[in-house]
Amino acid sequence: MTEKIKDIVTQIDREIRKEKSFDFHVISYDGCRLTIAGSTDLTYYHKLEIIFDDVFFVSGVFGGWHSDTERVVFSLPDNEKDLNQKFEIEQGYELFIFKADDYKNDFIIAAKTLSFNTDTVFYYDRRDLKENERIS
Repeated sequence: MTEKIKDIVTQIDREIRKEKSFDFHVISYDGCRLTIAGSTDLTYYHKLEIIFDDVFFVSGVFGGWHSDTERVVFSLPDNEKDLNQKFEIEQGYELFIFKADDYKNDFIIAAKTLSFNTDTVFYYDRRDLKENERIS
């Protein structure tokens, strides 16, 4: 695992934990790229997109989940070797974990790379968009 990936994971978790709570849902998956959106209000917009590329494995609910930001929400697993063996993850993939309050199990993703953006993406037509705002 590279320092770059560790830094990105830390930045994403910091962004999430700026809020009192955060909700997530999968907005797209094309067999290779998985995009998860997060916000305090997924009814009208999201303000965080986490993009996983070259996805090998996903274990979680695509419909959505809630996370308490009092503790770490997005992280790299401490037991990576055990999870790699349990889920038969091929070498070269990184494991990422979302803590979900509404489910017993964590949302686990194995992918080669990840990125994120903090654009506000509205789910309705809106005029006069500002910088870093767009329509879904």
